Amino acid sequence: MEPLIIAILIGLITTIFNKVKESPSNKPVRQKPIQTASPPPSESHERGSERERPARSRVPREYKEPLKDAASSIQTRFEEKKKEAESTYADLQKKEERYSRRLEAHQTRAEKIREKGSTLKIDFNKEDDIVKGFIFSEVFGPPRSKKRHHQK
Repeated sequence: MEPLIIAILIGLITTIFNKVKESPSNKPVRQKPIQTASPPPSESHERGSERERPARSRVPREYKEPLKDAASSIQTRFEEKKKEAESTYADLQKKEERYSRRLEAHQTRAEKIREKGSTLKIDFNKEDDIVKGFIFSEVFGPPRSKKRHHQK
């Protein structure tokens, strides 16, 4: 008895869902019209006078103003970008001058050091000079943390 009730319920549910699926397919599908940004078509009595008027008068005044606004906004953005580029160019020129002065100062300093020559003269024939060599190697060499102490 129970399987019979379950079969009847399943049959009822499938018929209900089939009716729901069929009802939308019977209705015609409406498509939305495509909207364009073109101006609305002119009236029939204006068509005869279009030949006499210049091409500019075809577009209503409403459509001319946004074009002027767009052109002015583009012009202002262009001017802002131009000023920004000029300011960055001026900053880069200042930096270039500053770096060239620094380079000249470093080059003159290096020339002075080369002209002086080395004041440190070590003769390795004496024991004291050999000890000084070990000390200098520790002082001027890489730090202890960079040296390998243990090999695994």
